[in-house]
Amino acid sequence: MRISWQDMALTGALVVIGFGGTRWAALLQSAESPGGLAYGLVVVAALSVLFRSIAPLWTYAMTVTCIAVYLWLGYPFGPILLSGIAAMYAVALRSSVRTILICALLYTAVVVPRFVAEPLDILTWSLGWIFLPAAVGFAMRIRRRSVADTREHAVTEERLLLAQEVHDVVGHGLAVIAMQAGVALYVLDRDPAKARASLEAIRDTSRDALDGLRGELDSLRGNAPLRPSTSLVDIPALAARMRSAGLPVSVVVSAADLPEAIETAAYRIVQESLTNVLRHAGSGVTASVEVSVVDSVLVVSVVDTGATSDFVEGHGITGMRRRATSLGGTLDAGPDESGGFAVRARIPLAS
Repeated sequence: MRISWQDMALTGALVVIGFGGTRWAALLQSAESPGGLAYGLVVVAALSVLFRSIAPLWTYAMTVTCIAVYLWLGYPFGPILLSGIAAMYAVALRSSVRTILICALLYTAVVVPRFVAEPLDILTWSLGWIFLPAAVGFAMRIRRRSVADTREHAVTEERLLLAQEVHDVVGHGLAVIAMQAGVALYVLDRDPAKARASLEAIRDTSRDALDGLRGELDSLRGNAPLRPSTSLVDIPALAARMRSAGLPVSVVVSAADLPEAIETAAYRIVQESLTNVLRHAGSGVTASVEVSVVDSVLVVSVVDTGATSDFVEGHGITGMRRRATSLGGTLDAGPDESGGFAVRARIPLAS
């Protein structure tokens, strides 16, 4: 850690105030003019504050020692105590509660009794010049920690969102590519035209996946172009790609013109659900998609006819649920009464 310009500015101010204010304090208190030793102690105490961010306890020890010697030699109450405030604040900002209390009590025991005779005055002086900066420093440390925790949480959420976007874009594309590649290999010799169509689908799907991945990477660099997000109007095209990959899909979308975040979440939920069907359900399976608004709630339902005896919730379903809950909604996924598998999400439009 380096010495900051704030510490240098504070130290300079303490030196200037110490030189000018110490003599003024002596005049106000009808005391003798301080000698060179007094000014030397003032300067050493002020210069110690320069290292408060690097070594707060060392700064505290040097400052309190200078103040104690200064007062015990009978010099007048003055600006040197400002260095003590800065040192106590630095300790409270970077030390444990136990260390703060020990330093504050030690400061009180060493310095205060020499300057103030009455116990009540000792308490008042201690609170004003010692415990108040300690309390302010400790409160500032709590605030900084809270801000750091908030930022860390925001970064974590951003990473999870990015990971989910990459998972949805790449995972969907790879699932379609794998299915189309299997079809192409199966019909390559007896139906070259169909094999060619599958290869074209692989080309288009890989291009779309690469574009989507490139868009996510551009968003990290902060230079992503303005482009419309995926929405409910893209679901029919998604279903068409699934059909070309061999999964019969029926689609009913009766909702439109909803908030962008809600439409994007609904599209991704449908996309991930159909991708899971394509990956795990096997041949002969069909799927149906229904998106509608019921009582100011967007209802997304994806049901397939695949067997679900070995269902285990994976990252895909966890990501879909996170999307729904981030908008104040819910998502349920599991075996359906008809023997297939169902994903149902409910997202309030007020979100």
